[in-house]
Amino acid sequence: GHDRDIIHCVACGQGCFDNLFKMKAVECLCNPRAGYEKKRPVIQAEKPLKIVVAGGGAAGMSAATAAAQRGHHVILHEKDNCLGGQLLLAGAPPGRDEFLELSKNLIRQAELAGVEVLLNSNVDSATFGDNHPDTVIVATGGMPITPSIPGAELPHVVQAWDVLGGLAETGKRVAVIGGGAVGIETALLLAEEGTLSGEDLKFLLVHGAESADDLYNLAIHGSKDVTVIEMLEDLGKNFGKSTRWGMMQDVERFGVKTKSQAKVVRITANSVCIERDGVVEEIGADTVVLAVGTKPYNPLEEMLKGLGLATIVVGDAVKPAMVFEAIHSGFKAGCEVG
Repeated sequence: GHDRDIIHCVACGQGCFDNLFKMKAVECLCNPRAGYEKKRPVIQAEKPLKIVVAGGGAAGMSAATAAAQRGHHVILHEKDNCLGGQLLLAGAPPGRDEFLELSKNLIRQAELAGVEVLLNSNVDSATFGDNHPDTVIVATGGMPITPSIPGAELPHVVQAWDVLGGLAETGKRVAVIGGGAVGIETALLLAEEGTLSGEDLKFLLVHGAESADDLYNLAIHGSKDVTVIEMLEDLGKNFGKSTRWGMMQDVERFGVKTKSQAKVVRITANSVCIERDGVVEEIGADTVVLAVGTKPYNPLEEMLKGLGLATIVVGDAVKPAMVFEAIHSGFKAGCEVG
């Protein structure tokens, strides 16, 4: 009867199945206490403190909830009009909507813990006035990297985050620069555009409108020609082992072309020039999507320390990583503060 009050499994396999392959103890992306029940108890604070958390992504929500569960008064500031941060991007590709559910679950946990949430609220030197908090947890996340490639400033070059967030349109021919997790997920999102939805597929199949083979082809062949370009030999290396299996099968299934061990030389108005084994190759592209990584975004730490405030930095604001690390680092900070 309290289904909305629990955190649901997202079937990522990152802390359970993937750890078994590494001969490590089982952990959980969603629940940082799983496997650490004795080592990570949530102990009530001797003296309740005023804690401010800057950033409402996975790390910020995890930190705020843990601190509030310990009895602290926690105020969470989020600069956007909703919580979720990069979880909202992680949940955008096909088959990844569990991360949208995880975002909702973390929001509910913060609510149950009594966290005060302020949306559309930036933290700056004027935020606190004379009422300074005891500690500020900085969870401002990361920012996408723009590489120093000739042509990267052209108008048809966009960031993968903007594609995943629905803020950028793409043409028929799309070149994705970067074959890590974000690049692969963005490529699959684009490759599925124009394919049959599950509902349409069921309708056509039930009514015998097309043969099963034709329907299968309509379900996997979309309206875009997508190519992923990666400098390394292997694509999707920062996926967990079990996740990578499925994602790379989808890359092949949906006809995404891949160019590994390729260096991007330049971007032109209608192509991307790459070099492989000393040979330059030109790939036609109406849109170029950058997915070359994330850098920490931490505009607050120096200012906060200048105000004499105790400061803890968590998540991608320290070092870009995966959702697993964000949730766990936030939880640890919330448990240790005060």
